[in-house]
Amino acid sequence: MKRLGVLAVALLLLIAWQPIKMAAAQSPAPLLPPPPDDQDDDPPARSLPPPPADDQDDDPPSWPGLPLLPSPPTPVESASPPPEPEARTPTSPPPPPPPHPRHAQLPPRQDDPPETEPEPTEPPPRQRQAPREPAPPRTVVPPQEPGWAAVPLPLPPMPPPMVPFNYSATGYTTMLVFGDSTVDPGNNNRLQTVMRANFLPYGASFLGGRRPTGRFSNGRLITDLLAEKLGIARSIPGFHEPRLRLRQLRRGVSFASAGSGYDDATARISSALSFSNQVEDLWRYKRNLQRLVGPRRAEQLFRRATFIISAGTTDVFFHYLATNHSGAANSWPQYENLLISRVSNYTQVMRALGGRRFVFVGVPPVGCLPLVRTLLGTGTEKCHENINLLATSFNRGLAEVVRLLKNERDTRATFIDIYTIVAMATVDPRTFGLTETSRGCCGTGVIEVGQTCRGRLTCTDPSRYMYWDAVHQTERMNQIITDHAIMNSIGEIYV
Repeated sequence: MKRLGVLAVALLLLIAWQPIKMAAAQSPAPLLPPPPDDQDDDPPARSLPPPPADDQDDDPPSWPGLPLLPSPPTPVESASPPPEPEARTPTSPPPPPPPHPRHAQLPPRQDDPPETEPEPTEPPPRQRQAPREPAPPRTVVPPQEPGWAAVPLPLPPMPPPMVPFNYSATGYTTMLVFGDSTVDPGNNNRLQTVMRANFLPYGASFLGGRRPTGRFSNGRLITDLLAEKLGIARSIPGFHEPRLRLRQLRRGVSFASAGSGYDDATARISSALSFSNQVEDLWRYKRNLQRLVGPRRAEQLFRRATFIISAGTTDVFFHYLATNHSGAANSWPQYENLLISRVSNYTQVMRALGGRRFVFVGVPPVGCLPLVRTLLGTGTEKCHENINLLATSFNRGLAEVVRLLKNERDTRATFIDIYTIVAMATVDPRTFGLTETSRGCCGTGVIEVGQTCRGRLTCTDPSRYMYWDAVHQTERMNQIITDHAIMNSIGEIYV
């Protein structure tokens, strides 16, 4: 009886187990989140590359063939929900997409070695989300540089002359001048030298009258015209003038001597005052000024004075003749360095005496002077090219001195390029109201200078001539240089 009861219980358990087993076989698998619409059914065989670093653009790059995954959808509730994905970090790669239940083979994990070696691929180019529109291109017009032969070809028109400005209101009312015959107002009148001009026809129209003061022109020099524009005086007297007044000393003087140069040997050829003598005269001038107005006032006048330095033409010309023409090109670099070093030394002495504002005037096209054309045989229709090359080389060295001087403390300096304006007037004289640029107004105009010009007949209209004698300019040409070259450059030393 007991055995029959055990068999009955076993039979009941067997009958109850069959429906459960069949129900389990027919029940669906746990639901998984469906793949996104824009994702392929087959998941990629490799993991996504890491996101861009923080120092890259905010817009992430798009990798070809691997669209960015959207946020995972909310899973459907089921008997056994899938495990939650691990939280992402900026440095960890995104998790792979969930597998689809219809696929029997799962993709390999990142840690599993691939079955075949993947082919190396080049890194995809970075793409921006919305590139900016490029700005319109800038149109740059290259400068039109003129060609240069014996003299420069015509350059673009010069700017109009600067409107005269009374600098006396700023207190810069003293001018001290150094150099050669281009700025000598008559310091050679009492010297035993052939480089004098204290006789007619020199000074034939000086301040409206026939006054031969010793200036190598028919009228005023560049420094006289500049002094008038600066509101200092109508003319600058020479330091060796016998009857100088205190008012003239305070306004400034010229120490220049015709026939002088930066090389003291140049002055010895014509028995003129060397540049060293001129700097010594500057020291004497300051001592006299201190006795007349007091040390403090004299120091103030020196610091506000305008130092004009104009020389070098005689150095270039005499050196070319002394080297027998052919050797000038080989010996010129060494001689030019000598001249430039002398300029620097003289300037430092002037600074030690109180000078702070300097104007350096370059040399003109020496090969275009009527006397040079005659002596070197180029004729009146052509300038001497080789000697002009020496002049341009010296001007570059002088401009470099000015550039370095500007770096000195409390120092102002400027370079006046008169080569260009004289060359322009030589090539195209009518632009400046001139008609004759190859000969002077005195005598034949091709050889006369100094004593050889004494008592000679002159042209009827000097305002149409560039040169008064075979070397020096007329007052009209000095006015052109002052208006178009000096006044357009001198303002920077007063700022």
